[in-house]
Amino acid sequence: MYQNVIFNENDEPEDDEGDDEFSFAWRQTALGDDDSQEEKSIPSFLNVSKSMVQTDVAPDTRFEESQTYNYSDESSIARFPAFHFSLNSLTSLTSLVKSRVKGTRKVTLLLAVLEVDGPDSFHFKKGKDAGKESFILKMILGDEDGNVCKLTAWREVAQDWGGCSDQVAVKRGDIVLLTDVMAAFEPSVAVTLTASPWQKPKLEICYRTMPYTHEDQRLRPDLRLGASDASVRKVAAVVRWFEGMAGLQ
Repeated sequence: MYQNVIFNENDEPEDDEGDDEFSFAWRQTALGDDDSQEEKSIPSFLNVSKSMVQTDVAPDTRFEESQTYNYSDESSIARFPAFHFSLNSLTSLTSLVKSRVKGTRKVTLLLAVLEVDGPDSFHFKKGKDAGKESFILKMILGDEDGNVCKLTAWREVAQDWGGCSDQVAVKRGDIVLLTDVMAAFEPSVAVTLTASPWQKPKLEICYRTMPYTHEDQRLRPDLRLGASDASVRKVAAVVRWFEGMAGLQ
């Protein structure tokens, strides 16, 4: 299913977390009673070993007028897409994957969430934060070209994105806009993303392909209403890719 790059499951703390030692145990995220039955049938990507997803779904950046999405029609007020971003601000995951040099840079990416694990807690063993509890969140993400990368969020970012605060928790199947995350890349090695508090990263859920509760309908705008907006067409392309890859269409 994947090509070229190995993901190391025995992740060590990222460099920007310093030399503080900590201990924690990964656990597979359990599905709650209210989780979508569709999610249970989607293959797990947490144990990925390659950097590409092979699917029969060809990427399509066109917006089809006949395209339909399962959005709620209970209200007479249509849900217009609330997200706005410039395509010029986006970094292509393909460009990072195909980089011929090793490097790191702060990037903004539009990706589909293939898997979420956490947030999980750990304790620092030494250093200025010795004995303190912190959190880590792990995600596997992909784009409409079939590229795959992994992301690790630390500390309060992990808590916020994992739903421990007032922020809506990110879920598998979400199409997310990631802003100001650090990307590490090098030839023949999977791209890795890091989200730490001092980078001030942001995550915006543009579209939830797999609703879990009735309230999730607010994360499912009618993308047809924004067909004239290039950012909406971009989100729609990633939605189509994920739904086709996951067998939701």
